[in-house]
Amino acid sequence: MPAQWTGELVGRMHNAGVTAKQLAAAMGKNPKYVSQVMNGHYSPKNAEQEFNEAFSRIVSAKP
Repeated sequence: MPAQWTGELVGRMHNAGVTAKQLAAAMGKNPKYVSQVMNGHYSPKNAEQEFNEAFSRIVSAKP
């Protein structure tokens, strides 16, 4: 089962118009890795912080 933070992040991504591919690119990760983490198949240490920081970078760079 996915962690609660992933659901919250998906909601914020949707509202901001950010795709998983954009998130993966901002993190320098493969989109499949992002998908695995977001769907609860993989739970690396510090993932929540890493994903949220990447999301924040994308949003702050938008015009």
